[in-house]
Amino acid sequence: MKFRNVFSFLFIIMLVISSSACKSNSRTIQTEISSQEPISDSIADVDKLGTTTSAVEDIDQRIPVIFSHDGAPDDIAALLYLSKHPEIEVIGVVNSYGEQNPSESSQEWAAYLYEVLDLDNVPLAVGSETPLDPNGYEFPESWRIAANKFWDVELPTSSVAIDPREGYELIIDLINSSPEKVVLLVTGAQTDVALALQHDPQIKNNIERIVLMGGAFYTEGNLNGNAGEASNDVAEWNIFVDALAAKQVFNSGIPLTIVSLDGSDSFWITRAMYDQLTGSQDTSVQLLSQLWEKQFEIWGGDFLLWDILAAVAVADPQYFTWENGNLDVISEVGEQHGQTVVLDHANDNNKFAVNNDRDGLYTHIIDIILER
Repeated sequence: MKFRNVFSFLFIIMLVISSSACKSNSRTIQTEISSQEPISDSIADVDKLGTTTSAVEDIDQRIPVIFSHDGAPDDIAALLYLSKHPEIEVIGVVNSYGEQNPSESSQEWAAYLYEVLDLDNVPLAVGSETPLDPNGYEFPESWRIAANKFWDVELPTSSVAIDPREGYELIIDLINSSPEKVVLLVTGAQTDVALALQHDPQIKNNIERIVLMGGAFYTEGNLNGNAGEASNDVAEWNIFVDALAAKQVFNSGIPLTIVSLDGSDSFWITRAMYDQLTGSQDTSVQLLSQLWEKQFEIWGGDFLLWDILAAVAVADPQYFTWENGNLDVISEVGEQHGQTVVLDHANDNNKFAVNNDRDGLYTHIIDIILER
């Protein structure tokens, strides 16, 4: 009986000690938890860090673009737009066949590239002076003279040498040396791109896509009787002057993004849009204002731009309505020379614009140019 009482007493003592220890551990655990940051705040901080890292990566992963142009007034605007777009990196410029004589306008474009836009590390090469197509055509002589003189816009002098490589050679070298797939933006004839593919067909493996201004699929062409004796109502100028080169590029298998007349022949520059540029202290914007003032005089009022819309399509295709398909160019001599055609709608890698958001484009282009 006494033993049983002693045992009961000891058991009660053990329970009290155990209970005290549990309370002490509980207080310790609660203290450790309360000294930490709230779990939700910690997760939020991780999310913020992830977002910041992602933003930095996006800046570092700009789209590498080679710009091949033919010296048109809207090419001047297009290069300004490209130079200010935060998601685009211009890695090379080629003076191509078309509205200009490539070598005759090279010093003007060097002054624009290096002294106005300050793109000092971007090589500028002179492209082919003649088309690949033995039945190719030229732009009207008066247009070429104006393009060769940079449309009479005043430019500073430049002592930077033109790259000694031919245009197609520069294209090949830049594509082969790029760690990322390159986008080719072509707003003149396809001559130098076709030459590059002829000399090094493997470059197609490091080309993300070719974005071009050219063609007319469902609408009439824009020669408007200015192509000499050619009777042609279906071709667009950039394709028409070297239809064979365009055909080779269209048939290369490289994905195509085409801003054709169907999706661009309604983008008028108005005085209201021009007025938004006035007062800018940016030298490049001031030059564009001079150019547009001269274009108002030449056109007798509002004027059309096409090439800058192809520049927009490089990183911001949402401003256009697109159709897909296998596409081709008629290169045979005749009234359909240079016509672009839709063979079928079975190829999602190729797309061509059939409409655009004009108001959205106006706002977007001005915002990019004015960096706002």
